Amino acid sequence: MQKNVEIIGTLRKIDAIREQQEQIFTKAKYFAVNEKTIKETLETICFEVSQIMNCERVSIWLFNEERTLLHSQNTYDDETKQHSVESDLSDEVFHSYFTAIQNQRTLSIVDISKSEETKEIFKKFFPVSSVYHSLLDACIILSSGIGGVLCCESRKRREWTSFDRMVVTSIADMLSFLFDRLSRMDFEENLHRLAFTDELTEMDNYNAFLEQASLAISEISEEQDGIFIYINIDQFIEIHSALGPELADEIIKVVAKRFRLYFDDYYSISRIAFDHFVIFAPYDQGGVELKNKMEKLMTKLREPVHVAKQEVYLTFSYGIAYYPEDVRTPLEGVQAARFALETSKGQSARKSVGIYSADMHRHLKQKMKSEMNLRKGLDMNEFKLFYQPQVLCDTGEIIGFEALIRWQHPEHGLIYPADFIDLAESTGFIISIGKWVIHQAIGQLKKFKEQGLHDLTISINLSPRHFLQQNLPVFLQECIEEAQIEPKNLLLEITESVALERHEVVQQQIQTLSDLGFSIVIDDFGTGYSAFIYLQSFPITQLKIDRMFIMNIVHDEKSRAIVNAIIQLGKTLSIRTVAEGIETLEQWEILKEKECDELQGFYFAKPLSEQALNDLLTKLLGQSHMYLPLS
Repeated sequence: MQKNVEIIGTLRKIDAIREQQEQIFTKAKYFAVNEKTIKETLETICFEVSQIMNCERVSIWLFNEERTLLHSQNTYDDETKQHSVESDLSDEVFHSYFTAIQNQRTLSIVDISKSEETKEIFKKFFPVSSVYHSLLDACIILSSGIGGVLCCESRKRREWTSFDRMVVTSIADMLSFLFDRLSRMDFEENLHRLAFTDELTEMDNYNAFLEQASLAISEISEEQDGIFIYINIDQFIEIHSALGPELADEIIKVVAKRFRLYFDDYYSISRIAFDHFVIFAPYDQGGVELKNKMEKLMTKLREPVHVAKQEVYLTFSYGIAYYPEDVRTPLEGVQAARFALETSKGQSARKSVGIYSADMHRHLKQKMKSEMNLRKGLDMNEFKLFYQPQVLCDTGEIIGFEALIRWQHPEHGLIYPADFIDLAESTGFIISIGKWVIHQAIGQLKKFKEQGLHDLTISINLSPRHFLQQNLPVFLQECIEEAQIEPKNLLLEITESVALERHEVVQQQIQTLSDLGFSIVIDDFGTGYSAFIYLQSFPITQLKIDRMFIMNIVHDEKSRAIVNAIIQLGKTLSIRTVAEGIETLEQWEILKEKECDELQGFYFAKPLSEQALNDLLTKLLGQSHMYLPLS
């Protein structure tokens, strides 16, 4: 009879466990496990475990990531019928217990007060007036490892059976499934948030915009059209530099809030980068409502932003593309609106408005095609360096060459830099071209050295973008060390516009290159208002007098006066002067009289291909001096 009662009791426990499993499985299946429902679920489990195990208190605990703390999730006391959340348990205080529970599947204790694993718990955790004698704990094992503990405590002294341990571990495994599912859902939710939310402003990001705009387009009626508006803050880089990244971020947050004031869920609006925002808006014929919203938004955006006890006034520019007139997809819409913005900003840096057109599209396709051709040209070795001799003004003796790039296009023939350098600069491909020029020029200097021409120099032109590359000095140093040439033989030409970039950065770059032994040359000197910044702040070696002053030097007194002033300035500052564009003997004679240091121009020689340069040097090497022009 007794055995039958025990069997019935065991079967009831098994049925209760199975019922719990079904409940948890159903909730997980239908995504009913979340932060709102977990509390109710844990309370139910604790209550039912107390009934199944016939114990007075049941609690569930989770470890922190370091497993140095156990955080109470729920405790059920069958005596008071109350649920509660207990204080944390720390490894520092309950070290023996922490060690034991992490090294055993179950911890079965008959007498809590006497066991080495739990006597710390007994002294500090259990109330004196409500002594618990026995304890049965099971680890909650998550996919990341031991994640927590299911604890059953009995006021009676109990010898826990193998079946008891099996029941508790089964329930702990259900909790493992529950918490792993919850953790996975939190992870997926966080992953989705990171993938579709801008962290700074909590606006939708670019991924979310493309999805929402696609949905909006699919729901547009035949009577509606759509518009993509790409907006950015004018000269925000300067604001960022002046105020610092933290205050700049505060400005972005304020701007984002202002956007949300006027564009609700009906519209797709996102921050997609730095100071860039994009809107997609469906509208009816005339778009009166949209126009009103945009007017209110721009009025609001023009209000000052208050940061660090100061008022910051912002201006905005934007580009527009229409659906379906101009574009068919959100990706096309963003690209087209941005291109319209960039095109308009080429004409006005502030408050510019660009509207996309088919002509722009053709121009964009041509630009992309040209950029691809540039890359292909470099890969196919279609670029060539030509070398124009530079001579001493007094004698006409060759002292070096300027390296001038040309593109030997298979279809269009020889293309000069004016037709491709701007494109290379705007796309960033100028860096690759610049590195190629450096390699070629240094290779030619190595050939000079092998021919015994140790003093010949080559000057190369560096674009502003390439010159400001942080790793340029290291790259140049590696190249000359590999070729075993002197840095003084490679002259680096920069234009006056570089000084307008970032004065301190430019000064540091010039000083670094100068310290390494390279000579810095200012090309086209005198044509820009920033010219004297260089002479005041930087260690400059040469000034190249622009050809516009040389071409009229024979007949124009003002040109002669300007050239004379530059030459005298150079002498005062111990900077050598080089005159470009010499085409006649008369020009040479005047410059010789004014004591210019070096000359360059068609009168002495046109830019020479590598083969023509070798032929010239072969002809002159047998002579004591290499004079130009050739007789």
